[in-house]
Amino acid sequence: MDNMITSIIAAIIFIAFTAGLAESIGETPFIFIVAIVIVMMGIDVYQSIREGYDDKNEQK
Repeated sequence: MDNMITSIIAAIIFIAFTAGLAESIGETPFIFIVAIVIVMMGIDVYQSIREGYDDKNEQK
């Protein structure tokens, strides 16, 4: 549960920072790179949360 909470909070802060940065710079290639990085971060958060649940279920 702690893993999920910290992952989601970190993801929200990261998305807010990078999306704001991409908007302020306004260059299309940079916006594209930021979008790809955000998707990769989302996949990592999902896998991390899922791994935490799998570890918790194995301990029971």
